[in-house]
Amino acid sequence: MGSLREVAELVTLHKRTRPEMRARDAYKLLFQGVYGVGHLMGAGVWDYLQREVKSLDVKDQQGEALMESVSVDGSVVRVNLRPFIVKDYPLIQLMEAMSNSEIKGKPSYFLEMWGNFVELVWSGQLDFDQAEVDTVNKSLNRDNPQPMHHTRQYRDAYHPAYRVVLELEALKIIGF
Repeated sequence: MGSLREVAELVTLHKRTRPEMRARDAYKLLFQGVYGVGHLMGAGVWDYLQREVKSLDVKDQQGEALMESVSVDGSVVRVNLRPFIVKDYPLIQLMEAMSNSEIKGKPSYFLEMWGNFVELVWSGQLDFDQAEVDTVNKSLNRDNPQPMHHTRQYRDAYHPAYRVVLELEALKIIGF
């Protein structure tokens, strides 16, 4: 399970590269690490991925990593689409990786991770607005946690474009 230290390290790593990250963005990060991409799979996902890739400015967000861990154990990653395109990896392989990355996340595990995040913020170990954390915390469906979108501030600053997959599936694409 995700200890306080592991949650702090994961969130700090992301906030260091994206300082506009807010509480809801941290929620999304932790949610993806537990549940993966399941909420995005379904009819039309291939067409949507192709349209999104065509609309991207690959020169935006220069220096963006190809992969970033979103789980405390490193088993789930975000594959950032801009560097993926620049490196000319086959998009169909990313789609296959998404299909092969079904993760059966457990609400209890996500709630533990989120609870650790909240504790880290309240204790001053992570620098996030406590009122924003409280707002997210109060809206959380504890029986069936739901995904959230990135904040407007995060979207405006970083134009996130990625897919969440198992690290092992991503490594197959890049030849490891």
